[in-house]
Amino acid sequence: MIIDFHTHIFPEKIAERTMKSLIAASNYPHFTDGTAKGLYKSMQEAKVDYSVNLPILTNPESFYRTLDHLLTERKSFDKIISFAAIHPRCEDIPDKIAVIKQAGFIGIKLHPLFQNEPIDSEKSEFLIDLAAKAGLLIMIHPGFDISFPECKHAEPKKIVRMLEDVKPKGVILAHMGALEYWEEVEDTVCGRDVYFDTSFSTHLLGEKNFVRLVKKHGVEKILFGTDSPWCDQKSYVELISSFSSLTSEEKQMIFYKNGAKLLKIEV
Repeated sequence: MIIDFHTHIFPEKIAERTMKSLIAASNYPHFTDGTAKGLYKSMQEAKVDYSVNLPILTNPESFYRTLDHLLTERKSFDKIISFAAIHPRCEDIPDKIAVIKQAGFIGIKLHPLFQNEPIDSEKSEFLIDLAAKAGLLIMIHPGFDISFPECKHAEPKKIVRMLEDVKPKGVILAHMGALEYWEEVEDTVCGRDVYFDTSFSTHLLGEKNFVRLVKKHGVEKILFGTDSPWCDQKSYVELISSFSSLTSEEKQMIFYKNGAKLLKIEV
């Protein structure tokens, strides 16, 4: 089994326009068309059993419209598990967390750079605290983002400040703790009670650095993720599979065992 804990899809009506906008902002290649159909095709080629979709709410006023869309789309999904989208500057955060929980979503996604809200701000910490207390998983984009090269809303020191202020359970830090801040991650974040995912980082780190981070943080807290459509699922599966310094059991933990526990998937 393989679980990709970090993917993105967009509604078919806006997928092409959204992808063009994101590509223009980042000047980075893509490996699917950004639709659910494109992701399913990629999953088949990579032999990925489940993918987690991580929508980002950039406009606080769009909460209910986005939620309704996710609920409608979810009916046609089989192996794609969507998190809910919420913004730290949404009004009535407690009510919205209750709605997300009641609707059966297992987690939320926060992107401090796209949402222009520091991860250690009062609003972000309030949202994270309530989400954690509600038993929701909290996926966070930490570190660098090519679309916002000067923005530092999610540096490791801010992540650490939030973790120490809130002490939340169920936090997942994408990109092996903080994209392109891995030395700081190793010094300040590794070993804390959070998960890392492997998305858009494994190929940049290389086997030696990747495995060192895995060992220091704990393989039981590492989740396989790609960041599809920005990374190719098949290539990522092959890359981690090729790492001779990870045992077969460690690879299984990364590929699906850790993720299955969080998603409550029987294996």
